[in-house]
This record gives sequence, structure tokens and C-alpha cells, in this order.
Amino acid sequence: MFQYDLVVVGSGPAGRRGAIQAAKLGKKVLVIEQGKRVGGVSVHTGTIPPKTLRETALNLSGWRERGFYGRAYRVKEEISADDLR
Repeated sequence: MFQYDLVVVGSGPAGRRGAIQAAKLGKKVLVIEQGKRVGGVSVHTGTIPPKTLRETALNLSGWRERGFYGRAYRVKEEISADDLR
């Protein structure tokens, strides 16, 4: 019978990151992967994580600058010393 400090199910980005961090901290880690290769689906099939795609679209479309998402801001053509305070 083996004993582990951490058992990770799946070797995708999150599982891999957790297993590596635990091992660096001296923990005995077991990674269980159903596939023949480690790394998760995105590594082997070329999928883009949805959040990455969403954030890229928001940045490229300019929605953040329009205040729809996050903070709205505008850059003035001229900036005075009072603006910097």
C-alpha cells in the first residue's frame, strides 16, 4: 500500500501546476491521468482556454476603454501637474 500527501486527478494545466508545487514543497504526489500523454486536452488538441479567448477579444475590441468592462479611462491630449496628483 502506498501513501501520498496529494493525489491529483488529471494532468491538465491546473493539475500539473498543483502537483509540481506540492512536490517542490516536499510532498509525495501521485498524478492520475486517463490518457496516454500528460498535459491535458489543450496541450494536445490545440484548444484555446475560453477565458484567454474572452480576454483577448475584450482587449482588442476596446471594450475595457469604453467602460463596458472594468474601469473607464480617457487619455487627455495635454496633462497638467494637477492631473498627476
